Amino acid sequence: MKKKKIKHNKYLRNIDVELDLHGLTKEEAREEVLDFLDEANNNGDKKVRIITGKGLHSENNKGILKEYVQSILDEKCLEYCDAKICEGGGGAINVKLK
Repeated sequence: MKKKKIKHNKYLRNIDVELDLHGLTKEEAREEVLDFLDEANNNGDKKVRIITGKGLHSENNKGILKEYVQSILDEKCLEYCDAKICEGGGGAINVKLK
């Protein structure tokens, strides 16, 4: 039996810290996100992840936090993208801090 060579993903992003927003309302999430970003900046973190969830347990199975958090990140002029599938996919956002 041949041994499979393990390939390391050279594009995998190293995340300094993450915030999980599962179960929060928009108002609660806003406060948490703003505090989280301020603290991450103060700690010198460069890449962070915000877990919004996919909305699978929400009404109509549609999440409300992802777009809302993205609007907050847009207000802050921060770069962000969906996390890779192995990092949470569409239920998480990777953010690059300044």
